[in-house]
Order: sequence, then structure tokens, then C-alpha cells
Amino acid sequence: MARGTPSIHAPVEFDLIQGAPALYIFFGGIAAGIAMPPFEFYSASKILEASRIFVRDFRQCWYHAGLPGISHDIPSTAAYLAEQIARLEPERVVFVGNSMGGFAAMLFAAMLGGVDAIAFAPQTFVSPGLRLRHRDTRWARQIGKVWWQGLRAPRFWDVRPALAKARGDMRVSVFYSPDDALDRVHARRLEGLAQVTVHEIPGGRHNMVKLLRDNGSLPAIMARTFEAA
Repeated sequence: MARGTPSIHAPVEFDLIQGAPALYIFFGGIAAGIAMPPFEFYSASKILEASRIFVRDFRQCWYHAGLPGISHDIPSTAAYLAEQIARLEPERVVFVGNSMGGFAAMLFAAMLGGVDAIAFAPQTFVSPGLRLRHRDTRWARQIGKVWWQGLRAPRFWDVRPALAKARGDMRVSVFYSPDDALDRVHARRLEGLAQVTVHEIPGGRHNMVKLLRDNGSLPAIMARTFEAA
């Protein structure tokens, strides 16, 4: 077993299991987590025997400003992730994220190809036009930083075009609650894309991860065997 030094202040945290066939790469949300302590999520999901990498965007910039000391924008972060996957040579790779982290999981999976993604209550766009059209005023201060970053770095403000152009050897699963009107808007605009399956799970509102933990669905979701009732 090879483990990095856990730190909630590090942009990338490694928790690697020698010989593990599966690698899960997690992308933190706006609070740098996944709706619960990481180990609690790993335990509830029954992935303690898999290798894990946790990536955090402390700038709260939907990963557009990169990772301090590692990358400076979306493309350079994607290159870094590709390097880690090539170094570890896992048989299976899954990107996972909640909310802002779900946006990142889908975007980076689409950019790299050959990677599956699981997104819980994700944003699928941060562009001014789409936010105005759908009256999404959440996280206005943080989203403003994304737009500012877009003045000097490549813009990835909508995951749908990236997913539409992605390689066919990837699967994306999106989980959202119809009880949250904006989460519903974000998720359902991905319906119809060949690689994407959108799951509507009543209850929980934006707290989709906790709902799925409580109803016991996380292990099947992480094992990619989930079927909605």
C-alpha cells in the first residue's frame, strides 16, 4: 500500500493501493469536499481497496485557474491528470465529483477519453448567457472569478460540447434531484448525449451524495452497476 500524506490543504492528495485495478479520481466541490469527509464517502461506497486521488480547487474557480504549484488552467490540469493515470497504469479509471466537482469530473473525463465519470448534482455550465437564461444566480462571487480567468485562459464554460465530442469509450452518469429546480436544468440538458445517462432521484435536493449514502446506492453507483428503480 502506498499512501500520500493526507492534507486537506493540498490541491492533490494520493491514497494509492499497490496492485489495485481501479483508480478513482475525486474532484472537490466549492467547499473542497464531496458533501462528507472523504474517508466516510470511500467507506460508504465500498471502495477502500481501490486507489484514490482527491483533487481540490481552493480558488473556487471551477478548476479554471489550475492547481497551485501544479497547473495553471484547465488544459494543463488535464495534462497532469493524464500523466498520473499513465504512471499508475490502472485497469479502470473513474472521475467523481459533486456540484462544482461534478462539473470538473465530466469535463476532464471528456478531455482525456477512456475515463468514466460520475457526477452528483453537477453544474453543467457557468457561462454568463446560460446562467442568465436559466436565472441561475448561485455562487455569483465565485463564478465571477471563472469569468475573470476566462479573459486570460481557455474557457470551458459548458461541459455539453466537450461531452458531445468525447470518445465513445467513456460513460458518464449524472445524478440529480427533481426537487432542486436548477439542478434539474443543469442535468437534463445533457440528456440525449450518447455517453451520458441522467438519473433522476427524488429527495435530497442539492444534497444528492448524502441521499444516495443513506439509501445505500453508493456502492452500486461506484461499481457502475446502478439501475434506477
